Amino acid sequence: MTGALLTKLKIQLKRLVGKCVYIYVYLKNSIITIHKKNKDPKEKNKRKHKNTILNFLAIFSERWRTFTFGILGFLMIYYGLGATVSSTINNQLDYTLQTTQESPRHTTEALSHILKSQIDDTPWTPALPIIFPAAVLDNLPNFQLGAKESAKYLIKRLAGYHTDNNLKEAGELLDYPADIWLFSQTADDKLAPGSAKQYRKAIAKLSDFATSENNNKATGIHEFLYILSGTENLIDRRLNALHQHVLEHNSEILDFRADDVFYQTEGYIYTIYYILEGLAKDYQDIIVETGQYENLTSALSFLRAASELNPLSVKNASPQDTFEANHLLYLGYYLSRAQNYLKTIHNNIELYSRK
Repeated sequence: MTGALLTKLKIQLKRLVGKCVYIYVYLKNSIITIHKKNKDPKEKNKRKHKNTILNFLAIFSERWRTFTFGILGFLMIYYGLGATVSSTINNQLDYTLQTTQESPRHTTEALSHILKSQIDDTPWTPALPIIFPAAVLDNLPNFQLGAKESAKYLIKRLAGYHTDNNLKEAGELLDYPADIWLFSQTADDKLAPGSAKQYRKAIAKLSDFATSENNNKATGIHEFLYILSGTENLIDRRLNALHQHVLEHNSEILDFRADDVFYQTEGYIYTIYYILEGLAKDYQDIIVETGQYENLTSALSFLRAASELNPLSVKNASPQDTFEANHLLYLGYYLSRAQNYLKTIHNNIELYSRK
């Protein structure tokens, strides 16, 4: 029984090999014939308007180098130039926070601006597939992830303080995975709402909160300290991430994740800067009365300096290295200085509130 099956299998394999050889010889002879006909002027004129697959194969076999260089050149221009144009990081710190009678809180406006600038004003690149040039570079996606994650943290923190459903739903929507374009990440790969679509719903919920009673003009010291401690927590998180990455990876010759950590931290800085600007306007009277205006201005200046760091290549050299830079430590230095000023503000206003 086994012998018969093996015999049949051998016969089938021989037939398959024979067919493959036949197809190969046929294609080879056809291409040779087309080459000869193409050299004959009469035949060339007859076949002038004929485009067959064999003709294409013949032309490709003659000019494969031209085709290859043409495709490579197109890809370099498409991805190189396209990535340069579409991967500009939206990290400008010159936006003026504006309020209305319906939405009098600058802090809420700051949160809305942070999300809109990364989701509406700029394509949401963490979800883009490889066919888009912006998906090639990872600086912008990491910056956007950092800005979104830090904004989500503060929104959830405010939701707990105000017990507001709109803020709670906004936080839940921002929990949605950041890399969904059209398909879910499950084994079924079913169609799913895109990340940007869900985040726009979160922005709408934030707008609903902005016009609600919970968003009345801020006056309480307790709420100011609550939000301020949230920004301090965010800085602590990024300082820990920076220091941990430096300790674990500074000995590597090529650290390909250093720029991911660097630009995620830049996204956090973008959020923290605008939140502090919003707090400065919402609680201006308390800040001036406690003499903390200069400290807050100094914290903002260090955050701005950190945001302006833009190395051509993010380096993670050993802290003891005198020839190579470590941009993660530079970023950590500015964050630490800003954090010191924020802790001073927090402590002084807390002491003032106990009097």
